Amino acid sequence: MQTVPHRGDYVGDIILEFKDIENLLEHVKNVISRMGLNDLRVMFPADVTGVSAKGNYVYINISQDYRERGVSRKIDLSLITGSAAFNRMAKQIGLKGSANLKGKKWLFQGNLSFYKPRASFSIWIDTIAPLGESDIASKRREIYLALKTRDALREKEHELTEIEPIRRIAVVSSRTAAGYGDFLSNLDLPDIYRPVIHLYESFMQGSETVPGITKALRRIASSPVKYDVVVITRGGGSASDLMYFDSLDLGLAISKFNREYCPVLSAIGHERDLTIPDFVSWKSFDTPTAAARGIKGQIEECVESLGEMSSSVERELDWHLSQSFLEIDSKRLALFSEKAYNLLARMAEQLGNDTKDISEHLTGVFVKAESEFFLYDSSKYLMKVERLFDEVFSRAGASIYLIGAAIEKELAVSWTLLDSSPLKEITDNVLSKSKNSLESLEKSVIIDHELIEVYSTDVLDKAASDLIDHGGYAASLLFGGVVLKNSSGIVNRIGEVSAGDLLDCYFRDGKAAMSVVKILDKEV
Repeated sequence: MQTVPHRGDYVGDIILEFKDIENLLEHVKNVISRMGLNDLRVMFPADVTGVSAKGNYVYINISQDYRERGVSRKIDLSLITGSAAFNRMAKQIGLKGSANLKGKKWLFQGNLSFYKPRASFSIWIDTIAPLGESDIASKRREIYLALKTRDALREKEHELTEIEPIRRIAVVSSRTAAGYGDFLSNLDLPDIYRPVIHLYESFMQGSETVPGITKALRRIASSPVKYDVVVITRGGGSASDLMYFDSLDLGLAISKFNREYCPVLSAIGHERDLTIPDFVSWKSFDTPTAAARGIKGQIEECVESLGEMSSSVERELDWHLSQSFLEIDSKRLALFSEKAYNLLARMAEQLGNDTKDISEHLTGVFVKAESEFFLYDSSKYLMKVERLFDEVFSRAGASIYLIGAAIEKELAVSWTLLDSSPLKEITDNVLSKSKNSLESLEKSVIIDHELIEVYSTDVLDKAASDLIDHGGYAASLLFGGVVLKNSSGIVNRIGEVSAGDLLDCYFRDGKAAMSVVKILDKEV
C-alpha cells in the first residue's frame, strides 16, 4: 500500500492518499486488526427475520429498529455460520428446523470480522441461545432424566482419597482459558510430588464444545500414557456460554469413560453454575481452583501418610527386635556352650579308647596268625583274616553309632535350654505385622521413582528445547560439539589461546583436560 499524507484545507487535518480502492480497504483492515476489532468476540440479542442456506453456509437475517436525530431507522444484518455448526446449535436448543428461529428473539455469540470485498463487517456466530435461563434449565432437566433412564448419572459422591496418589493428569480445556490457568497456578506442589499434566485442547464454548471434548476423551483413551484422572475445566460465563455443556452425547461419553478408563473430574464455571458434566463425572468441583486444591490435598495427604507409615514401621521393628534380643539369655547361651564342649570332649575320649582297643586286638591277632602261619593252609588263613576284619568293622560301626546317638541325645536336651520358640514366634509376628506396611512403603517408593523419572524427562526435554531456541555455545553440546574454557572463561576465538595453554574441554557427558601443542592457523 502506498499512501501520501499531506495537509488538507483545515489546519491539523491529515489526509491519506491511496492509489486505488483495494489499497484503501487493505489499510482500513490493518487498522481494524491493530485496534483489536477484527475477531472481536461479541454477544447480543436480536430478532430473526429470515434464515437461508447457500452452499456450506447458513445466513440468519436479523433486524432492529432505532431512532437517530429524531428519525426512525432500521438495521438489517446477516449473521453467518457453517452448515455443520448450525445443525449442532439447532440440536442443542431443540429446534426442529431453521424456520423455528424466524419471528423470535434469540441471544447470539460470535466473532466480528471485516469483509474487505464489500467494505463491511460480518459476524460469524457459534452460539444461539434462547433468551432467559428458564428454557436452558428446562432443556438440562430433559437431558438429566434421559441420562437417569440409561444409568449414566453418578451413583454416589466420591472422595479423591479413594484412588491411588494422583501422578498423571489429562486436562481437557483451552490453552488460553482463564480456568486452565487457575487450575495450573493452584496446583503448587514441590517438583518431586507435582503430577505430570498433559493438555488435550478443545473448544470450550459454542457449537464445537461437545465434538471437541469427546474427541479429546478418545485421544486420551488411546494414549500410551495411563492417566490417573481426567479434568474437564473452564472458567465461568453466562448461561448461554455454558449451555453447550448440557448435551446428552457428552453426558454419555463422560459416564462411559468413568467406567472403562479412569475418573473424570468436572470443574466448569463458578459456584453457581451447573451443567450436565457435573451430574455424570466421577467427582464434581465448583471451580477449576477447587479441583486443583482437591488434587493437591490428596497428594499431600498421601505424602504425609507415607511418612507416618515409615516411622511406624521403623519403631515397631526396633521394638520387636529389642524384645527378641532380650529373649536370648546370655547365661543360657553360656550353659549350652559349656555342655556342648564337655559332651564333645567325652565323645572324643571314648572314641579314642575304642580305637585303641580295636588296634591292640587287631595287632595281637596278626602276631598270633603270623606265628601259626605254617600250621594252617592258605585258604583257612584267608578265611580267618576275613572274619577278623568283619569283626573289626562291626565293632567300629557299633561304636560310631553309639557315639552319634549319644551326641544327638545330648544336643537335643541342650537345645531345649535355649527355649527357641519365643524367638520364632516373635519373628513370625514381626514379619506378619510388617508385611502390609513394607508393601505400602515399596509401592510408595516406586511411585516416587516414577514421578521423578517422568518429571525429570519433561524437565530435560524442556531444557534441551530452551538451549536450542536460545542458541549459543551451550546448545552445541546437544549436537556433539564441545566447549573450551581457560582460566579467563569460555574460549570463543583461536586468538584467545597460545601453544602450551592448558584448557578444560567440556563434552555433553563429561569433562577432559587438554594442552595446546601447536596453533595451526591464527587470525590476526
